[in-house]
Amino acid sequence: QARQRAALLRLTTGIVSARGEDEVYESMVKGLHDEALGYSFLGVFIIDPETGDRVLRASIGWPGVPENWRVHRGEGLSERAVVDGRLHYTADVTRESHYLPTLVRGSEVDVPLSLDGATIGVLVVESGERDAFDEEDFEILQAAADQASVAIARLRLLEAERRRADEHKALLDTLSDLASELELSRVLQAVIERAVTQLGVTGGEVAIYEEERRELVIVASRSIGKDSSGTRLKLGEGAMGVVAQTLEPLIVPSYHEWTGRSKSYSDVTVHSVMAAPLLIGRRLMGAIATVHSDPARVFGQEDLRLLNMFAPQAAIAIENARLYTAAQRQKEYFESLVRNSPVAIVSLDLDYKIVSCNPAFEQLFGYASEEAIGRSLDELITTEDTRSEAEAYTQEAKDRPVHGIGRRRRKDHAFVDVEILGVPVVVEGERVGLMALYHDITELLQARKEAEAANSAKSQFLANMSHELRTPLNAIIGYSEMLQEEIEDLGHTEFGVDLGKIRTAGRHLLALINDVLDLSKIEAGKMELYLEEFDIGTMVEDVVTTARPLIDRNANRLEVLCPGDVGRMQGDLTKVRQMLLNLLSNASKFTNEGSITLAVAREQRADDGEVIVFRVRDTGIGMLREEQERVFEAFSQAEASTTRRFGGTGLGLAISRRFCQMMGGDIELDSESGIGSTFTIRIPANGSTE
Repeated sequence: QARQRAALLRLTTGIVSARGEDEVYESMVKGLHDEALGYSFLGVFIIDPETGDRVLRASIGWPGVPENWRVHRGEGLSERAVVDGRLHYTADVTRESHYLPTLVRGSEVDVPLSLDGATIGVLVVESGERDAFDEEDFEILQAAADQASVAIARLRLLEAERRRADEHKALLDTLSDLASELELSRVLQAVIERAVTQLGVTGGEVAIYEEERRELVIVASRSIGKDSSGTRLKLGEGAMGVVAQTLEPLIVPSYHEWTGRSKSYSDVTVHSVMAAPLLIGRRLMGAIATVHSDPARVFGQEDLRLLNMFAPQAAIAIENARLYTAAQRQKEYFESLVRNSPVAIVSLDLDYKIVSCNPAFEQLFGYASEEAIGRSLDELITTEDTRSEAEAYTQEAKDRPVHGIGRRRRKDHAFVDVEILGVPVVVEGERVGLMALYHDITELLQARKEAEAANSAKSQFLANMSHELRTPLNAIIGYSEMLQEEIEDLGHTEFGVDLGKIRTAGRHLLALINDVLDLSKIEAGKMELYLEEFDIGTMVEDVVTTARPLIDRNANRLEVLCPGDVGRMQGDLTKVRQMLLNLLSNASKFTNEGSITLAVAREQRADDGEVIVFRVRDTGIGMLREEQERVFEAFSQAEASTTRRFGGTGLGLAISRRFCQMMGGDIELDSESGIGSTFTIRIPANGSTE
């Protein structure tokens, strides 16, 4: 008994101290083979999870049995212990048809090895004698099997933890390597290289998902028998197309028999395929596939677990590379814009020191970039007389966009007139600097001065010419009227019509000359206002009396809405009359057998001031929206045919608007083609001027 207890202790110690599963099996058979226990023929079989075969891992006393002997399902007496997970005893093996003969032909005990309720193997103990085992043997063998099961569970747990630690380290190494590479093409190739190495497979591919076309495109490949880069797969096509569509991983054990394979891979000789989508959240980035060419190597759930751990890291790396590539392209785009811009652009730090400048800045101010960088912008391109003003402008641009016109100094001390735009540079809500843009307007200002001088000369010329033309024209009109009266007195009425045409044409030409003279005075700045206080109602009656013949000519109806208490206003009476007469004349000209309304009102302004509103509404031809602003331009009407049909110089509205603006008001137009037009004049009642 003492020797037996010592042997059992050695058995237990050997099993517990084993550092690997094979060492557990060896310790178990050697411990049971001890003389004190007396078991001579032993073997430990472990179940192959892929095939279900029982594989011999350790034995004693079976010299004729090959190493790694496989017992297939349904064979051998130990099958019973595997099936029901209980100890089985056969007193005489020769009477059992399932017995696989060894050198021993007596009795056999089969004890299952269990892990988490599942049988993982079996301990087989044989004797050359029939009915050689009893209950004590059963207890010893069951205890040994239980101890071995516990040891195996512990070792597998340790192995799983070690493997997970290795996997996590490998994943961290992979992520670190992928994160260190930001060029997209290299990241994609690194992803498949890492996947092949980490999963221990033959080869694989990576595809990127193009959302616009709803297709996958192969972008990296390794060892699949062909270079498939550039191949396009529709969603649902091939292994990667399926996982991209379902967003779930996939194992294809026998690829050549799989009906879902893509025609693009009909010539590829791979045995099994495993694929997974590349996702960030539920957003599809692409897909990855790994392949095995060896028929003996079939992908299992452990492989899939590793791929599912790897795929999200790969997706993140790809997305980072894509974002980096997009950012680089955007950076290069804006750098190109700045570099090739004809406008001088300079960037400053928060101390207003130059950080960078473009070639246009160098050309405008004469400083090379290496001369300018690091120096104060305002010290570089301003004089002491203007520096404080420029510095205040630059400081303001640090907080908000500013715009203006100024004069700056070049390196050669020449001055340039520039349009300036300063804007703050803000990154994630924090101001990091500012940018200043300088547009050379020296030539523009010079051209403007020349244009103003030319316009002034033109206006002066027109004013002089108009004055010179009016004197003889008035004489022609006067003599034609005198001749017409004398001819009528003499009874020669046949010449009266022709003289009437001369007088009408002369008056039309005189009106044109007067309009040109008014416009020239306005443009030359010589048109003066003569402010006086007058009664609005009286002025309106006078205007209506003058305009009545024009309105009646086209059989139009005139309605005047002027309240009796509209009161008085201060303004240039002559110009107000001229504006109203012009609007009523236009309304009567463009309205035939319609209605014209002149409405007058006094309105309160937001600044407590008062405005007088004159509104002329007609039911005439109206005009399109795009034509409405053009009618206020000099020598312009809504369209060319209007001049031919209705006549007119096209100056009346331009002059009226300018008169109105000189008195601090304006004219508005609301018109609809075929419906009519409404012109609204608003003039301050107190006689304000622009």
